[in-house]
Amino acid sequence: MTFREIRDHKFKVLFMYYCMKTDIDQLLLNYFSNFPYEEEEDENDYTKNTSKYHQNVAKVNLKEVESEDGSVSDAAVAITLTEDDNIRDIKNKVKEVIEKTDEIDKLIAENLESWDIKRVAKAEITIIRLAIYEMYYDASIDIPVAINEAVELAKVYGDDKADKFVNGVLSTIYRKKSEK
Repeated sequence: MTFREIRDHKFKVLFMYYCMKTDIDQLLLNYFSNFPYEEEEDENDYTKNTSKYHQNVAKVNLKEVESEDGSVSDAAVAITLTEDDNIRDIKNKVKEVIEKTDEIDKLIAENLESWDIKRVAKAEITIIRLAIYEMYYDASIDIPVAINEAVELAKVYGDDKADKFVNGVLSTIYRKKSEK
């Protein structure tokens, strides 16, 4: 997977988590085990091939089960994620973003001009949270890259003005960070 595809998966998992507030381990398992996905008819370069990366990341353990009529069939006993490096990275980074959500939200709230953080759309706030995590806590990602990728995510998953909003918030935070 490319870094962009990994980021896309992180965003999707985080978005589901913030919307459903469910157990993150179960959510990750469900997210990666529900395949194959239908190919989307989307010509957007950002999302064109992401669905194929869901395949072959989960292992289904089967057990033969005898039914009341005496017939034998396979039943899923357990579904486990394969420990691919990319999947492991997604799982770990998503959990770290969730752990730091309060800190990240405080930083966002301090830098929203004329906005209350509760009014920001779920997609945009999730994109901003992920980008701030990458800017402040992930040394492997350059800050301008994190901002640019967040803007690209906002173009795909946000409304018409989401990319400008996300860019404005993240640029303000970056500028203030650079001034320190």
